[in-house]
Amino acid sequence: MTDMNVISLKAARSRLRAARPVQPPPALTSAVPHNTRAHPDEAADRLRMKQNFAAFLVIVCIVVLGTWLMESLTHYSHIQACIEAGHRNCVPVPHKYQPSPF
Repeated sequence: MTDMNVISLKAARSRLRAARPVQPPPALTSAVPHNTRAHPDEAADRLRMKQNFAAFLVIVCIVVLGTWLMESLTHYSHIQACIEAGHRNCVPVPHKYQPSPF
């Protein structure tokens, strides 16, 4: 039987631990004085709100125009496929232009 070397887990863990506990920097632990806090500028805040609203309107316009464009392209591609298939009644006629049955 051979001698086995057994390493104690406590000794191995003690080598991995830091010598001292990690502390946050003093700037994070101290209180901020009241006079150094930033005061919101109302004019800049109003400008930012107007810019956010304008950006929102632009995004809504892009989404609406994109949706309209996709629907139009889908409609025209269906008409084109109908014409390529050789059908004659591909474009639907509005109801007010259809002859009356009487």
